[in-house]
Amino acid sequence: MPAPQPTSAPPAPAVSGLAPGAPGPGGPDTGVPPHGATLSGLILRPLLAPLLLLVLLAAAVLYGVGVNGRSVQEVTASQARLNLIRSLESDIVNLENSQRGFVITGDDSYLEPYARAQVSFTRDVGRLSTQGATARQLGSLDLLNTEVRAWATGAATQEITARRRSLAGAAALVAEGLGRRQLAQARELLGLMAENENQRLAAALDQSRRTLRAVQWGTPAGVLLCAALLLWASRRSARTVSRGVQDFTRGAGELAAGNYGRPLARTGVRELDVLGGQFGRMAQAVQQRERALAEAGEALRESNVNLSRSNRELERFAYVASHDLQEPLRTIGSYTELLARRYGGQLDARADQYIAFTISATQRLKNLIQDLLAFSRVRSAKPVSAPVDLAELSAQIVADLGTKVAETGAVIEVGPLPTVQGNAELLRHMVLNLLTNALKFRAPGRTPHVTVGARREAGRWVVSVSDNGIGIEAQYFGRIFGVFERLHANDAYEGSGIGLAVTRSAAEHHGGEVWVDSVPGEGSIFSFSLPDAPAGAAPLGDLPHESY
Repeated sequence: MPAPQPTSAPPAPAVSGLAPGAPGPGGPDTGVPPHGATLSGLILRPLLAPLLLLVLLAAAVLYGVGVNGRSVQEVTASQARLNLIRSLESDIVNLENSQRGFVITGDDSYLEPYARAQVSFTRDVGRLSTQGATARQLGSLDLLNTEVRAWATGAATQEITARRRSLAGAAALVAEGLGRRQLAQARELLGLMAENENQRLAAALDQSRRTLRAVQWGTPAGVLLCAALLLWASRRSARTVSRGVQDFTRGAGELAAGNYGRPLARTGVRELDVLGGQFGRMAQAVQQRERALAEAGEALRESNVNLSRSNRELERFAYVASHDLQEPLRTIGSYTELLARRYGGQLDARADQYIAFTISATQRLKNLIQDLLAFSRVRSAKPVSAPVDLAELSAQIVADLGTKVAETGAVIEVGPLPTVQGNAELLRHMVLNLLTNALKFRAPGRTPHVTVGARREAGRWVVSVSDNGIGIEAQYFGRIFGVFERLHANDAYEGSGIGLAVTRSAAEHHGGEVWVDSVPGEGSIFSFSLPDAPAGAAPLGDLPHESY
C-alpha cells in the first residue's frame, strides 16, 4: 500500500508581532496608507538616460553586426562564384585540349576526358546559376553556355567526325577557325564574368571593412559614455536606497533578536515600509507554523508506523490465504482429473466439456495462487546482500526454459553479465519473468530472438532483456507493472498479470527500478537497474558471451 502523503498544516492565523498599541509602519493593516517614493522609482529614474543610450548603442552594434554578416555572406558567395568561373575556364581548356588531341592523333582515348569535361561544364553551369548571380551574370552565363554548346555540337563534332575519315579533312576544318573563334568568344565572356564578380567581391569587402571600422570606434565610445552615466546614476541611487536599507536593517535586527514589540522606523521607501509592517507578523506566524509542522510530523510518523503494520498484516494475510487455498484446490483438481480419466468418453460431450473447463479453471487458479505467493514472498523478503553471478543465474534459467525454447524455436543470446550484490532468489524472479514474457509474447510467423545484456552506468548496472515480439504501445508502459494488469484476453496469452509486478517489487527491493522501451510490432526492451558491484568485481569486457 502506498504511504500517505503528508498534508499541509492549516495556515496559522496571522498574529501581529507588534506589542498591543505599538505604532507600526504605514501599511494596509495599520489603516495608514504607505507613503514615500517607490524603490523602482528611486532606482530607475536616474538610470533612464544611460539605459536609453545603452539600448541605442546595442541597436547600432546589432545593426553593424548584421550588415557585416551580410557582407561576409556576400564575400563567401562571391568567392564561391569565382571558383565556379575558374572551374568553367578549366572545363573549356579540357574540352579544347582533349578535342584537339583526338584531331591530331586520332586516338579515341582523348574522347574520354572530352566527355568528362562536357559533364563537368554542364554541372558547373548549373551550380553557378543557383549561386545568387546577378541578372547580368546570368545573361553572360546563358551566352557562354550557348557558345560552348554551339562549339561542341558544331565545330568540335564536325572536326571529330572528319578526323575519323582522314587527318586532312579535319585539318581543313580546323584551318577555317570557326571553333577557335567560338572558344575565344567563350573565354571573353568568362573574363567579363570574372571581372564583374571581382567588382562585387571588392564592394562586399569594402562594405565589411567600413562596418567593422564604425563598430570598432563607435562601440568603445558608447560604452565609456554609458559607463560614466551608469556610475553617476548608480552612486546617486545607492545613496538614497542605502539610507533606507540601513534603517530597515537595524529594525530587522531588533526583530531577529526577539524584540517583536519594537516597531520598525519609517525609511522613506514605500516598499521597505510595507515590508517592515509584514516582518513583525511574519515572525509570529513562523513560530506558530513551526509548532503546527512539528505536530503534523508526529502525526505522520504515527500514521507511517500504523501503515507499515497494516502492510505487514495484509501481506501475511495474502500469503496465508494463498497457501491455505492450495490444499482444497489440489483436491478439486485431483478429483476432477480422476473424473476425466475414469469417465472420459462415457458421459455425453457436454459433460466432457464441463470437466475440461473445470480442469482448465483449476489450473489457472493454481497458477494465480502461486503467483500471489511469489509476489507476497518478494514484498516480504528480508534484505540480503550477497554476490550473485548474473551470467551463471541466466544460464540456469535458460536451461530451465529449455522445453519452451525448443517448442518456440527461440534463440536466446546472453551477453557479458556482471556479478552484483543482491538477493539471488529475487534476481532469479526478475530474469525468469522477463525471459518468460519474451518467449510468451512472440510475434506470429517470426522466430523469437531474445538478447540479455548489461551496461554500467554511474553507480549502477542496467540489465536489459530485448526481444522481437509483438511489442507494447507507449500508453501502457506504466500500466503493465501493476498487479493483475493484462493487456490481452486469457485465451490469447496465458498468465495472471503478476509477473511484471513481482519484477518491479524485486527491483525496488534492491534499490533499483524497472522500465520498458517498445515499438509495437517490432519488439520490446525491458531493463532494470541494480547497485554497482563492489571494487574488485570482474569488468564487463572480461565476462563470457553465450548463445542458446
